[in-house]
Amino acid sequence: MSLLILEDGRVAYERVTGRSTVSIDAPLKEFVEDDFVVGVWFLTTTFDVSNPPEEVDGKWQMVVDGVRLTKVEEY
Repeated sequence: MSLLILEDGRVAYERVTGRSTVSIDAPLKEFVEDDFVVGVWFLTTTFDVSNPPEEVDGKWQMVVDGVRLTKVEEY
């Protein structure tokens, strides 16, 4: 799983499970508590943030849709 959130509000997401791939490249629409909504008009996806960003052993991590993600400096 990869999640890229850019300063201009664009979100690029890809998750591969077995032979299935889900990807989204759309603007950030809103925050709902810790979660965030991505998409346009009624075509949206809500990302469930169960652990908001926190620094762990010098690296920023968060849990989105049940997956612990670690921030990398370069993409």
